[in-house]
Amino acid sequence: MEIYDFIRLVFITFIIAISIVLFAQRKRTNIVNGFVVSIIAIISIIVTGINLIIMGYIADELGLGGDVVSSYMFLIILGLNALNSFIYFKNKKVKNY
Repeated sequence: MEIYDFIRLVFITFIIAISIVLFAQRKRTNIVNGFVVSIIAIISIIVTGINLIIMGYIADELGLGGDVVSSYMFLIILGLNALNSFIYFKNKKVKNY
């Protein structure tokens, strides 16, 4: 359905942004700090979670089925955010000692 395509763009944008932060951390650049990792994680989880809920309401009102792909994208975003946080704080502990 066309409704899901427009909302999926938001999910894809956040997946790309989180992936860029993940690769920037692995290159050990000074661009990424704890504030950036935390803010991107919080904003992406809140925005994509609200989009997923709104998509459910729209599907219910129009009598459509749910979108499994967007649900998986939300889970990917959660996983990437957890991975980003884990890598950042693991690297921070190593640098402190």
